[in-house]
Amino acid sequence: MSAPLDRLREAVDALVSATVGSSDAEMGRPWVWRMYDEEGLRFALLMTHHELRDLAVRLAAARDRAGTPPTEVERIVAQYHESYGALTGILASLGPSELDRAPAPDQWPVREALRHAIGAMYGFAAVVRLAVAAVRTGRPQGEPSDEEWATAVGRPERIAEGDLATVRRELGSLHGRVLEEVRAVRDDELERPALFWDGEMPIRFRLHRFEAHLRQHTVQIEKTLAAIHHPPTEAERLVRLVHDALAGVESAWSPAGDGSVDEVARAIRERAAALPGARPSTFAN
Repeated sequence: MSAPLDRLREAVDALVSATVGSSDAEMGRPWVWRMYDEEGLRFALLMTHHELRDLAVRLAAARDRAGTPPTEVERIVAQYHESYGALTGILASLGPSELDRAPAPDQWPVREALRHAIGAMYGFAAVVRLAVAAVRTGRPQGEPSDEEWATAVGRPERIAEGDLATVRRELGSLHGRVLEEVRAVRDDELERPALFWDGEMPIRFRLHRFEAHLRQHTVQIEKTLAAIHHPPTEAERLVRLVHDALAGVESAWSPAGDGSVDEVARAIRERAAALPGARPSTFAN
């Protein structure tokens, strides 16, 4: 999107890396922000969430003042992007050994849930791509042949393989490509038909399915972690809020607000660097 947004992501990543592994007891460790000196380390994450939420409001207001409010499609895509933020907030706390630990012999481990979610993103994107192409060329949309479908989907033979960092990068890369493509849909195309296994539905429905499906399997991953004895700690819950707020900023971004983005990125980066155990950014958002 923009260099300032990249810097903001890196700053948030550094803060998350320095705090996500903290125990509930460590959340009470002394940490001071101006007059706030009684909340402990948790306030570093709470204040970051506060700043990101405010930044999203300021960016949205800047868009309105510039006469470029979000389209319906952009609003739908923002909802989907926020669901991605919720998922990455959970994955930030995932241990490498937890990727393949199944809660029961007949239940999916986290990797399988991610493989399914990534595969669905390829499929949903292909459905929208074919529907929009039919609209813009003025031809009726028919059911594609197996060969046409495989070409439209463009899914590689193997997905969600490798270690945790590799899987997260794959998820993030595909999500970025999907965002770029679906943002190009026009509002006047939302009610046009899009064919899939469930028949004919409007493109609007297909765009909302990106979020709905990802939310479904994010809940599944949460249940899986609880079942393998990894309920979220306080730090992990706060990190999820921060990731959600970051997604809100990314959705609200406009060039008119780049200065505000850099200002918040600088504050978060300095906060992260001052924390005990701070280390370089490693999470691929």
